[in-house]
Amino acid sequence: MSNSISTMMSTNIASRVTVLSVAVTMLAATGCSEFGGGSTVVPDVTFLPADLSGDAVAADTGAGAGGDAPAAAEAGGVGTIVGKVVFEGTAPGLPPQFVKGADIKDKEVCAAVDVPDERFVMGADNGVANVFVFMKKAPKGAPEMAVPSEPVIFDQENCVFKPHCMLVPVGQTIKVLSADPIAHNTHTNPAKNNGVSSLVPPNDREGALELKYTRAEDPFSVTCDFHAWMKAYHMPIDHPYGAVTDENGNFEIKDVPSGEHEFVVWHEAAAGNYLERKLKVTVGGGSPTEVKIAYPESKLSL
Repeated sequence: MSNSISTMMSTNIASRVTVLSVAVTMLAATGCSEFGGGSTVVPDVTFLPADLSGDAVAADTGAGAGGDAPAAAEAGGVGTIVGKVVFEGTAPGLPPQFVKGADIKDKEVCAAVDVPDERFVMGADNGVANVFVFMKKAPKGAPEMAVPSEPVIFDQENCVFKPHCMLVPVGQTIKVLSADPIAHNTHTNPAKNNGVSSLVPPNDREGALELKYTRAEDPFSVTCDFHAWMKAYHMPIDHPYGAVTDENGNFEIKDVPSGEHEFVVWHEAAAGNYLERKLKVTVGGGSPTEVKIAYPESKLSL
């Protein structure tokens, strides 16, 4: 009898999805899904941000969003969050910052192609690229993050940083490269880490300049002192519970301890940068938890 009750409790906990936002939509679908083969039941959960006016948002995001989440042992197991950030409204359709052949500094290199405006990039089904989604702190009892031994690459080509947004583990080496036959100057602008302003020589494919962040913090800008329009964003993180949306607004966060957690949603073109400071997501230990995060037009600030 006790084994039967335990099995029923585990099943109920693993399949329960609770949403503490404005609206929740749950659809149980049987059959093949894009998240796995065979016969499955996948919850489709829509999260709409709460008050996005900023009035109800705490001024300080330093509080441990994930720290007060129930311990993983209470619910048991881990789960995966599969999400998408979706723009709601008329997309601005930003033109390039400069078109090919424009009369700008080092135009032979920098204006060899159109220079994109990456402040707001929208892909398929109104998905918004380059949005950071992350826990402020790891949940209690979560394992420590293993720092990758291989360096991550931060490049620049035709006077554009690549990638535009980077989530990097604290302690991992970042090699700064350049494919341009002109000099650049990489300038980081962190709030908690030591800033760097250093020359990047022409055609450096080895990475003479290396960066390494020692503290976690929210995204900050990286610029080039020689080419004022160049901008990217780095975010050092000390746990694995974060992601940056791809070109179609999709993201995935794996191995999240079961239970309720709070996530921060950050984008450079959002008013005040924060779409959500405390987005609550409940993760079960079974099928992936699907999350749709609304990006209302009223929140866009360009």
